[in-house]
Formats: sequence, structure tokens, C-alpha cells
Amino acid sequence: METTTPETFSEITPPTPKRNTFLTVICILSFIGSGWGIISSIRTYLTADTTAAMASGVLQNAQSQMDQENTPDFAKKLVGSVSDMLSPENIRKSAIYELISNLLTLSGALLMFNLKKIGFFLYIVGIVVLIAHQFMMGGNIIGAFGAVVVGFFGVGFIVMYGVNLKTMTK
Repeated sequence: METTTPETFSEITPPTPKRNTFLTVICILSFIGSGWGIISSIRTYLTADTTAAMASGVLQNAQSQMDQENTPDFAKKLVGSVSDMLSPENIRKSAIYELISNLLTLSGALLMFNLKKIGFFLYIVGIVVLIAHQFMMGGNIIGAFGAVVVGFFGVGFIVMYGVNLKTMTK
């Protein structure tokens, strides 16, 4: 009588999770936004002197017009704070923060595109850096406005990515 050996099975691997269309779309949007942000921040860094000179001329004209007219004091203070923000050093510092933030969000989106959950947390750090940067560089009113605009889109994407966390692996 012949003895048969049981068939050996190769290791059973669990099926790899599949990226859904919604996650694919928001990742692609993040690639575009972060990529554009990286290019823009590099360009801003390189042209800081020219930008500051142009802005200075415009702001000086605005201040001279406000001095001739009956302009409220808060408007004069607002223009003065904008003038302080637009020094070449501050423009370069702002561009560096934006570059770091966009690199973090791009890295996070790439990881989430590959279904890695750690990318979600990296993306959050990038958005937090961008929002904090708005307050640090923009002062009170302008910083708050910038943080609201950035925060609206950033938190929106964080929520959309958060909905897709269940499809990602650790």
C-alpha cells in the first residue's frame, strides 16, 4: 500500500488592502498642492529681495495716501505691521517654514498613497507647522486670517484622510 504525504501549502498571506478611489483622489490633490507649495516656497526664497523692494514701494505709497486722508489708526497700524513682515529676512524665513510644511505633507500623502498609516500623522504635523507659521510670521490679525484659510483646507484634508484610516496598514 502506498503512503501519501499531505500536500504542503505555502504560507498563506492575507490579501493586501486595496486603495479606494476617494483616497487616491485626495492623495493626488495633496501631491499637486504640496508640489506646488514646494516650488512656490523655493521661488519665494530666491526672490525675497525683489519682493520686499516692490512691497516696500507699494506700502510707502499707501502710507503717504493714508497720511493725506482721514484714515483710522487701526488701518495705519495694519499697514505698518504688513511692512514689518515683508522684510527680505522674514520672507525667507516664511519660505523655509512653508517648504518644511509642504515636504511633510507631501511625504505624508505619499505614505498614505501606499496605505501606510504613519503618513496620516506626518501629514497632520505638516498642517500644524503651516498653521503655526501663519501666526508666528503674520502677527495677530493677518496671522489669524492666514491660519483660518490654511486651517480650513488643512483640517478638511485631515478629516478626509481620517475617514480612510481603516484602509491603511501600520
